[in-house]
Amino acid sequence: MASSLSQEFLLVAACSAWPPTDRRTESIRNLAAGILDWNRVVRTVERHRVAGLVHDGLSRARPAVPPDVAKEIGAQAEAVVWQNLACATEALKLQRLFAESDLPVVFFKGVSLAILAYGNLGLRHSRDIDILVAPETLALASALLERAGYRRHQPPPEFGISQLQMWTHRCKEIWYIHQEKKIEVELHSRLFDNPCLTAGIPATNLLRTVPLADGISVRTFGEDDLFAYLCAHGAVDRWFRLKWLADIGALLARQPGGGAERLYQTAESRGAGRSAAQAMLLCHRLLDTPLPNQLITTLNRNITVRCLEALAMKAITADREPTELPFGTTTSSVARFLLGRDWRYRLAELKAILTSPVDILTLPLPKRLRGLYPILRVPLWLWRHRFHRGRSAL
Repeated sequence: MASSLSQEFLLVAACSAWPPTDRRTESIRNLAAGILDWNRVVRTVERHRVAGLVHDGLSRARPAVPPDVAKEIGAQAEAVVWQNLACATEALKLQRLFAESDLPVVFFKGVSLAILAYGNLGLRHSRDIDILVAPETLALASALLERAGYRRHQPPPEFGISQLQMWTHRCKEIWYIHQEKKIEVELHSRLFDNPCLTAGIPATNLLRTVPLADGISVRTFGEDDLFAYLCAHGAVDRWFRLKWLADIGALLARQPGGGAERLYQTAESRGAGRSAAQAMLLCHRLLDTPLPNQLITTLNRNITVRCLEALAMKAITADREPTELPFGTTTSSVARFLLGRDWRYRLAELKAILTSPVDILTLPLPKRLRGLYPILRVPLWLWRHRFHRGRSAL
């Protein structure tokens, strides 16, 4: 691991590396012995949403941790367990509801990933339930969610049909919330805002089921599709949450000999080669994930991949989220441009930049005026920043 990183971040990263080994446990003990700011450790755990993993790592290593810090991390880890149990129960109910309407649905990330990567529901933080449906069934899926008690949160309910169509053309998901259960569902009609990124996922003939309880399971991506998707998902946001990288490290650790090379090649075939290369180098650097030397050498030969790794390192090791850093969103946009190789991907990325979801929410326009969004991009940005500065001065 890089010695220039803070002791607090390195401790959180060591605890997030999976599976536990004697070497990793010893590393946790050594790092904890040099910690000066335990409050910074707590803040890092919260920002990277790795309370379950850090609590587990500290429990195994048993270093000297201030009681109030141990209590806070333990409370966060307990909340992860209860949240995941609630999401698992709700995912099973939703799957049954969609099956009764003969509407194919795929669950990804969330509790299914917790089982596949870590083998239980107590380690991976899950905020919501992500489901994917075919674009032509989006309206039916939305109606089923509303029938189940969910209400559309973003875009807001007052959006008309044409405005909703504009939203789904630009954005990959619609966000729903169940007010009584306090559970969020992201309904996806595609996996990424840029339709050219991993356009071939999922391969429906490679879907699999993940058991959540005795005889009860949910349907999710096959191994190759899941790995490619998770790599692209983390890369789009420069891996600014350590939990995303921990998932990749845990999945890589489950691979037999030659498995890492195979996953990289299949990710390459699905348009996520640079994302996978970036993820593997970051896992090796920050989580000490074992990888074949030849593979590391091959990945490091690509100057674009090395640039992507450097951009991600700045995001993942910062004390704040990228949107709070100077030029954070601009740097993220540059990183996204580097993920794709062909002109179609980059053209789609440029279109996405010129029509922001925030602009659609700020100024909903009728269908005949949608072409004004690129022209209004800068004025709306300036207005939002001036408005927020004005509010903060009050």
